[in-house]
Amino acid sequence: MKLFPQDNEVVLYETGFEDDVLERKAISKQLSELVERIEDPIVLALDDKWGSGKTFFLKRWVAAHTAQNNGTATTIYFDAFENDYLTDPLVSIISAVSSRLPAAQAATVKKWKSAAAKIAKPALGVALAVATFGAKQYLDEIGDVIADAASSEARDATQSLWNIEKDRKEAVDYFRSLLSDLTQETAAPIVIVVDELDRCRPDYALTVLEVIKHFFSVPKVHFILGINGIALENSVKARYGAEIDAERYLRKFINVSFSLPRTLGERGEVEAVARYASHLISDMELPKRVSGRCLSILKCVAKSGDVSLRDVGKILSKIALLPNAVHETNYMEGYIDIICALLVTSVVDPRLHMKLVSGDTQTSELRTYLSAPRERTVDRIGDEYNSEYDHEVTVLLATMVFCCGIETLEDVEDLPVCSKQIANRFDIFGVRDRKSIAKQIQKDWIELFRI
Repeated sequence: MKLFPQDNEVVLYETGFEDDVLERKAISKQLSELVERIEDPIVLALDDKWGSGKTFFLKRWVAAHTAQNNGTATTIYFDAFENDYLTDPLVSIISAVSSRLPAAQAATVKKWKSAAAKIAKPALGVALAVATFGAKQYLDEIGDVIADAASSEARDATQSLWNIEKDRKEAVDYFRSLLSDLTQETAAPIVIVVDELDRCRPDYALTVLEVIKHFFSVPKVHFILGINGIALENSVKARYGAEIDAERYLRKFINVSFSLPRTLGERGEVEAVARYASHLISDMELPKRVSGRCLSILKCVAKSGDVSLRDVGKILSKIALLPNAVHETNYMEGYIDIICALLVTSVVDPRLHMKLVSGDTQTSELRTYLSAPRERTVDRIGDEYNSEYDHEVTVLLATMVFCCGIETLEDVEDLPVCSKQIANRFDIFGVRDRKSIAKQIQKDWIELFRI
């Protein structure tokens, strides 16, 4: 049994979608077709929540574009978070692009890098500004000497920089024309994937967007950004104030947005998280009884709420931490349901988890959480059989109400399961204190080892 999901090793620019558990080949091909078809420079955002598999997809797409999708574009993967300690992302992006261009373009690349030197910020510009602007009085004698020397170097470097090209506008135009030459020489687009942008410092993240807009707006040069839109909007607010319309601001930089599919299959009949969980359960060699029941709960929860692939991994790791007794003892089904309900909610919805443990849960909350509206828990409507009725979901809902709900089952409308039926799922002789079950499970098993 493994404690953590084992990620397949990715060799950048070599590993594509050979192992396509989540059926990403289709959207990978559609993305490739788009960047090859459109000539105007476009900035696409793969906008999805953290843990949804954005990096998994993007790292494989840069290889799959040519190897599997027959694309001609040169693809570049740039991890923005790894570079956000720098002041100016322009040099880092240029370096990443240059390393991927064919050797035949070396002469043009050399000119392009030279042009970039005329528009890039001095490498230590921000640090020097902090050290020399109004701060010298706080430095000791040695610090004064260092600051003076640094300031002098900065002035000399800046003067030299702008002596080469006084008109910055012309320098930017020249930079763009050389970039355009790079695509014209091969007649193939350049596609730069900028990943982890939402994890960067706000100033750096927004500077990346500004660099893209001002310096790389050239036909057949496209960007794909891996972002969490809400997090990036917060970066905008951190820089410009809470009153700014952050979504509208980002639309100045991003032309097209897309997300990874939540469902799989020709008709979208399978939840992606369920497929991923099934794959991990097998890969991690988890005991079937508990992991299978957790999978059933995940299928319900994924219909109504956001469950990330990372959440799935955490839940399955928690299963691996359960004592052997949970897996080896033939506990009745009610206990297994509550164990699994607590495991899943502890990751997906910690607020609801605490309410389950304390027995303060409203039935309406559980219906929403489990995607169990009246239509799924009533076997007959009038004299007709209800085709939407789901017995498994009904029993799960009733079990959670029985152990964790404020109401008794007899007081819950449209739930045709009585307390005696559910009590028998815990003990054939009945249950004395239904509200103690979740608390005891939490104490003895869930809290024993924590991630």
